[in-house]
Amino acid sequence: MRNLSKAALNWLYRMRGRSRAYKACFLDENGELTESGRVVLADLAKFCRAHKSSVHISPINRTVDPYATVHTEGRREVYLQILTLLRVSEDQIFEMARVRDGNASDE
Repeated sequence: MRNLSKAALNWLYRMRGRSRAYKACFLDENGELTESGRVVLADLAKFCRAHKSSVHISPINRTVDPYATVHTEGRREVYLQILTLLRVSEDQIFEMARVRDGNASDE
């Protein structure tokens, strides 16, 4: 880490602290999502349109609405940032999507 600038090191330390705070909210001591964490992430996924296109088509003129599209992409970015800080795996994301869609297996 000697080659990193002071600003880069400060950023890394801030991100580590932020990541720990998010993990304390959503994960148990084994690093698995808590039930409350799953509920909140499922709600955020729906609100942030995490699993849908960000592109919005205007119902009036049937063209892409760039303002609504950028707004939706901003929401989606927040959700993705939370997943990044939690280091949620692809398998966990797919499992949350299956549960959200009512396709959870009884394994």
